[in-house]
Amino acid sequence: MIMQKLKQSKLIRTLIMGLFIAGIFSCDLIGKEKKQLVKNSVKLTAISYDYKNPDTIYQLPGYLKEISGISYFGKNKIACIQDEEAKIYIFDIEKAKVISEFDFGKKGDYEDIAIVGKDAYILKSDGDLFKIKNFETNHKNAVKIETPLNQKNDAEGLCYDRISNSLLIACKNLPSIQKEKPYDGNKAIYRFNLKTEELIKEPAFLIDFSKIDQAKEVGTVTEFFTKTAIKLGLSDGSRFFPSAIGIHPAETNKIYVLSSIGKMLIIMNQQENTIEIIELDRRLFNQPEGISFSENGDLYISNEGINGGGNILKFKPIYNSLKKN
Repeated sequence: MIMQKLKQSKLIRTLIMGLFIAGIFSCDLIGKEKKQLVKNSVKLTAISYDYKNPDTIYQLPGYLKEISGISYFGKNKIACIQDEEAKIYIFDIEKAKVISEFDFGKKGDYEDIAIVGKDAYILKSDGDLFKIKNFETNHKNAVKIETPLNQKNDAEGLCYDRISNSLLIACKNLPSIQKEKPYDGNKAIYRFNLKTEELIKEPAFLIDFSKIDQAKEVGTVTEFFTKTAIKLGLSDGSRFFPSAIGIHPAETNKIYVLSSIGKMLIIMNQQENTIEIIELDRRLFNQPEGISFSENGDLYISNEGINGGGNILKFKPIYNSLKKN
């Protein structure tokens, strides 16, 4: 009897020890599983905007009815250009009004503006650039810089790329400046080297219509493309006509390209992959011709006016959480 009790006691101790060891392994496995779950749920932030609900709408005076380009600079200031006059208008977003203007030359077809430090660069539709050093002083001197682009390219978008210290120029029409390289089925974005003050003849980026078609096939923007095709008289609604370009200050890999025709915004990355295609509300975006960002990520889009001055729409960034698989 005593021996039997001893055996039972030993068996119980063995079972308890086994359960204890199993518990340790179980906790270890659970801990590893939890770590793995945490690892698979690392949160990344992605910036987006509510394009249907601007935070502020700034109304512009009548002489900026044909506002064609904008560039945020300094603190709360936006440099504006319009189609015909060789003038830079400075709009103060805190005062909600134009506070100064600067002449830089003769009348012409001016499409966009980019502020780099204390200097301003103005783009004409024929691809020529005007550089105005210290444009906010009384000692302005506009220097014309000719590029290989011409009127057939119809240069419309200009922005500063601080990573490469260059200007990006988006062409509305003909993508090529070399006959042997037509780049059919694309729209081109060229790079102007600020150090050498020369345009690189090979496009920095190409907007491939076939990639836009893929989004169409998925069905995310089918109705929109159909409307655009009817309006433009095209058999393929994915034709895109850049009117402005901007680079996000925080997500510098993202390039924003506007198309006034069709009221479309394409977001692409530096690898030329289309990330997102956005249909813009025609009631808000009458004729979007300018795009720019503040240092904190606020997005500004300017529109030409119909029965008065144009406007500038301000959109604050939305920080989204994404799961990394």
